[in-house]
Amino acid sequence: MRKRVDDSMYNIGSNIRTARKRADLTQEEMSELIGVTSQYLSDLERGLVGTSIYTLMRICIELNVSSDFILFGRSSENSTANATLIEKIQRLPKHKAEMMERNFNLFLEAINMDPDQRSDM
Repeated sequence: MRKRVDDSMYNIGSNIRTARKRADLTQEEMSELIGVTSQYLSDLERGLVGTSIYTLMRICIELNVSSDFILFGRSSENSTANATLIEKIQRLPKHKAEMMERNFNLFLEAINMDPDQRSDM
């Protein structure tokens, strides 16, 4: 049986596990997304092994979390709200997600318009 390296490794692993579960992914699904074995991911989540910067980046991208959350457990209220919104959008059928993206881009254009160009909304 392997012994964890130190508490920081355990905390990083625990933060990865928390983010993975929030994303509703199994270890098998997550390991496929980041290109590692499920055994490696299991060992990582238990603080038994470390990881490369590349794998850390893949984890952050696939789980839509900051490295600050993975490394230190810190997150802002906004990142939680953003993650929830992103999860909802990802569950939409493709055509509805594309519609959301178009509408969001139009919204961003509207709020960045010069005040003289805006009509009364």
